[in-house]
Amino acid sequence: MTVIYIYLIATMECIARPTVTTAEEFKKNPSLFYPDWNEETMKYSTSLLSNPVLDEKTRELREMTEVEKIKAGKTTLSDGSYLDEVNETIVTIAKPNEWSVWDKNSNAWEVDNNLLNKKLKELREKALKDLAEAKLNFLNQPLGIEKAGKKYTFENNEENRNRLALKFSLMSLLEQDKIEKVKVLNDKKMVEFIGLNRTELKDLAKKIQDIIEIADVAEQIAVVGISRYTIEQMLELNVREFFQN
Repeated sequence: MTVIYIYLIATMECIARPTVTTAEEFKKNPSLFYPDWNEETMKYSTSLLSNPVLDEKTRELREMTEVEKIKAGKTTLSDGSYLDEVNETIVTIAKPNEWSVWDKNSNAWEVDNNLLNKKLKELREKALKDLAEAKLNFLNQPLGIEKAGKKYTFENNEENRNRLALKFSLMSLLEQDKIEKVKVLNDKKMVEFIGLNRTELKDLAKKIQDIIEIADVAEQIAVVGISRYTIEQMLELNVREFFQN
C-alpha cells in the first residue's frame, strides 16, 4: 500500500492523504481513491513535502530548492551568504576574522571598529602577560662556570642571584678574596658547592648583569611595539623573539 499526498495548487496545502494500492493505479484513476479529485486545482506527490512547489517545466510537485525557499521567504540567509539571482545560486563568503560583521547591502564583511579595538585590547593584554613570562625565562637562563678544568652550571634564578649578591657584599665588607660554597650543578646535574675567587665572581656577576640589561631593553622595546602594532602584527607576534643574547 502507498500513501498519496494531495495538494491544492493555489495554496500548496496538503488536503488529503489517501492510501492506494500503487501510485500507478492512482495516476490512472485518481477519483477512484479520492472522489473529490480535481485535476485543474490539485496535484499529488508520493512523498510528503515540507515546502512544495509546482515545477515550471514538468508541472509536477517537488520540494523547493534552497534558492526558491529564500525567494519565498521560507528561510533566511546566514551572515556571509547572499543570493546570486543571475546564476540562481547561494554564494557564501567565509568570515575573515572575529572583528568583521556582515553587510547585507554590499554583500561583504566589514570591519567593526568596536570589535576590532576589543580584540586588539585582548591581544595586547595577553602579549604583556607573555612578555613578563618570557623576560623571566630569559633572566633565569643557566650560566656556565669553569673551575679547575671542570664545567658547572649556575642556576640563575632570583633566589640564587640574591644569595650570590649577599655573599659578594659580605666578601667585600670582610675584605675576603674568595667565597666558599657557591651552589652549582655539575655535569651530571647534581648539586655541588664550589669556591669562587674575586675574579671568577666578577665574571659571573657580569654575565648576570648583561642578561638583566638585555632583558630590560628588550622589555622596553616590546612594550612600545605592543602599544603600536596593528592587529595583524599582534596576531603574528612572538614576544620571545625580543629576548636574544
